[in-house]
Amino acid sequence: MMETLKYVLLAVIQGLTEFLPVSSSGHLVLLGSAFGFDGEANLALGVLLHAGSLAAIIVFYFDTLIGFFRRDQLHLMLMVILGSVPAGIAGVALELTGVNTSLFDNPAAVGIAFWITATLLRMTAKPKLCAKCEPVELKKITVRQTLIIGFTQAFAILPGISRSGSTISAAVMSGVKREDAATFSFLLATPAICGAILLEILKMFKQGAVIQGNAAGLIIAVLVSAAVSYGALKLLVNIVKRGKLVWFSWYLYIAGAVTCLLALKGVFR
Repeated sequence: MMETLKYVLLAVIQGLTEFLPVSSSGHLVLLGSAFGFDGEANLALGVLLHAGSLAAIIVFYFDTLIGFFRRDQLHLMLMVILGSVPAGIAGVALELTGVNTSLFDNPAAVGIAFWITATLLRMTAKPKLCAKCEPVELKKITVRQTLIIGFTQAFAILPGISRSGSTISAAVMSGVKREDAATFSFLLATPAICGAILLEILKMFKQGAVIQGNAAGLIIAVLVSAAVSYGALKLLVNIVKRGKLVWFSWYLYIAGAVTCLLALKGVFR
C-alpha cells in the first residue's frame, strides 16, 4: 500500500511538472532519490509516467493532431518532424554513451538546471529578439524558428531543464505568438515522449531490467499522471496566453538553491 502511495505521489508530481515549466524529470530525480529508487528504476518509472502525460497531450490536441492528415496542415506537420530531429539525436546519443544514467542520479546537477530554466522563463517577459516584428502564427512558423525551438528541446533532455518552459520560451523569443508557442511546444512533445518511451523499452529488453513495484500500483500511477497532466496542460496554456510564465521562475530559483544545499549536505541517497 505504501509503495502504491509513493507511485501515486510521483504521478501527481509528473502530471503537474510535465507541462508546468518546472521540469518533470528534475522533480522525479529528486523524489526518486528521496524514496530510494535506483537510477535505472527511477528512469524507467519516469518513462511510464510520461506515457500518462502523452495521453493527455493526445486528448487535449486531438483535433490539431488529426488535422495533420489534411493538405493545408502539411507545413505544420513537416515543421513538427523537423523540430523533433535534434531531440531525437540527443536522446540516442545520451543513451549510447550512458551519460543519461549519471545525469538521472545527480540531484546537484538538477538544482543548477532549475536555475537555467528559471532564467529562460524570465527572458519571456520582454522577448527582445522579436521586439520589432509581428508575432508569427502557428501555420506560418518558419524553418529558422522551428530549428531554434527544436535545439532548445534537445537541451531540455537534461533533468532539471523544463521541456515546456524552455521550448515555449524559445518560441516566444523567436517571434511565435504566445498561444501558438504553447501549441507548437506540446506538438513537439508528442514524438519526443514517444521516442523516450521506445528507447527505454529497448534498453529494458536488452538488459533484462525490471521496474520496481507492483503492476496495479504502476497502472494507477499512469492513470493519475494522465489526469493531472491534462489539468496542468490546460492551466499552462492559459498562463502562456497571459504572458505570465515568469511567475514560475521564482519557484525554480528557490527550488534550485534548496536542492543544491540538500545535495551538499548529503540528504539525497
